[in-house]
Amino acid sequence: MIRSLLSIFFILSLTFSFGQNWRDSLSAARSAYENKEFGDAFKHYQSTQKIAPDSIDFSDEMAQSAYKAREFEKASEIYKQGASNKKSVGQKADAYHNLGNSQMKKKDYGSAIESYKESLRQNPNDEQTRYNLSEAIRQLSNQKKQQKNNSNQNKNQNKQDENKSDQKQEQKKSDDNKNDDSNNSQEKQNGENKSKLPNKTVERLLDKLMKEEAETKRKASGSKGGGNTSKSGKDW
Repeated sequence: MIRSLLSIFFILSLTFSFGQNWRDSLSAARSAYENKEFGDAFKHYQSTQKIAPDSIDFSDEMAQSAYKAREFEKASEIYKQGASNKKSVGQKADAYHNLGNSQMKKKDYGSAIESYKESLRQNPNDEQTRYNLSEAIRQLSNQKKQQKNNSNQNKNQNKQDENKSDQKQEQKKSDDNKNDDSNNSQEKQNGENKSKLPNKTVERLLDKLMKEEAETKRKASGSKGGGNTSKSGKDW
């Protein structure tokens, strides 16, 4: 009997301790949220959900903490999973509305549009969701226009770069041609100089030969005259 009572007491103690743990974690999560420590609140909610009974769902509070902490990807995942688990029409509408808000923050406007539409299917009279839907459509249109403009700008930039490249190539060809012309001109000038040098040498040689020939003629002429004088002065 005593063993039975001890066993029951032990089980109750574990149950109380286990229950107290998730309640303490929940209290810490809500306290952090109230202090606007949204990142810490999100972590506490995650811990609380793991150890809380399966019948208790903290997904909405967890997702809201992630949203406030600007963890929009995590918030979207939680809202999306929560939306599929909601049973009432109102809860589903709210979950899809919040999912759309998270997707808007990610600039995933196409997905946000679908989420808002699903929310309106659950609650067609929600004017806030209807307004958010129109805003998502407007943002998607602007996004597509911006993407188109960026694409055109990239094409124009690529075309300008190609033109600059062509201009550089043309300039290089022009410079190469100028260098070729300069080299040809220099070679021609060198050729002319080479041809002039032999001509001067020839002229000098010719002058020298003419002078030598003239000197030879002069000497020859002088020698001939001396011989005649000697003959005419000879005694007979």
